[in-house]
Amino acid sequence: MIMELEKSKKKVKIAIRYLVITISLTWLCQFMPILMGLNVENTSISSFDYASVFFGIGGVMPTLIGVIFAFVFYTKEGIKNFLKRCFLPNKECVTAILISLSLVCFEVAVTQLISKGLGAAALGFEGLKLIFQNPLYLFYFLFWGIISGPFSEEFGWRGFLTDCLFDQKKVFQTSLLIGFIWGVWHFPLYFYPAQIQHDWFMINPVLGLAFIVSCMSAALTYSAIYVIAKRKVFPIFFLHMFKNIILTGAMIYPFSDTYAIVVVPVEIVIDVLFYLIFTRTKLYKRALGEVPTYDDFK
Repeated sequence: MIMELEKSKKKVKIAIRYLVITISLTWLCQFMPILMGLNVENTSISSFDYASVFFGIGGVMPTLIGVIFAFVFYTKEGIKNFLKRCFLPNKECVTAILISLSLVCFEVAVTQLISKGLGAAALGFEGLKLIFQNPLYLFYFLFWGIISGPFSEEFGWRGFLTDCLFDQKKVFQTSLLIGFIWGVWHFPLYFYPAQIQHDWFMINPVLGLAFIVSCMSAALTYSAIYVIAKRKVFPIFFLHMFKNIILTGAMIYPFSDTYAIVVVPVEIVIDVLFYLIFTRTKLYKRALGEVPTYDDFK
């Protein structure tokens, strides 16, 4: 019992160290172009201007630091487990990916239904139209969808941090904590006009701050997927990608200003409802009881 308590304390200390380093380096990199007086009007991960170099480096810190921490603090077997959880899917991953896609599409449908009720125009679906015209565009959207969040963040947030703090009895509390930190980590994006966080804050500061709440609610769904996939990070790459390129991204763009406002509260409500309902299903309860345990730390 004493040894388990000591291990738990050690994990918490490592998690805190991970968060301090990750957030500090991200903010340092992404605020650098602003402090240097560079033009960040159109800066994004794919803008290829000078500022985007700092922007991109800052954005990969969760994964970069997560991988470094895994190699420093895990045993050799732990490193193998980490890589397997990130790259090798199991049969549960297929179910998890399909649930993720269904959830995101449902959120799009509800958001647009409410938006149209408020007089908004139809969704543009320009991304889907491009794919129908030339199927090779699918790989283009998948590439940017994966590197713009899943690969740059999820090795860290879910692959390392969630695994570090995972407790079957405290999934809800841990998810909200990680979601809040994840939301705050995005703080520099509020200063980049090309980023949706900036748009939301300009529309209404409350809406901008609601993004942090949406990260907390999204973290609940990420944790549910994490559990049913038996601690595999692989399907979470897809969930993150679906939210990026479908819910607020190129697949359905252009969307109305009304949609841009409505999507935040809709996502929060549906994600919370999904978690509350789904975690009471036999599928989730059985998966939670079968989640493998790892003693990866040295």
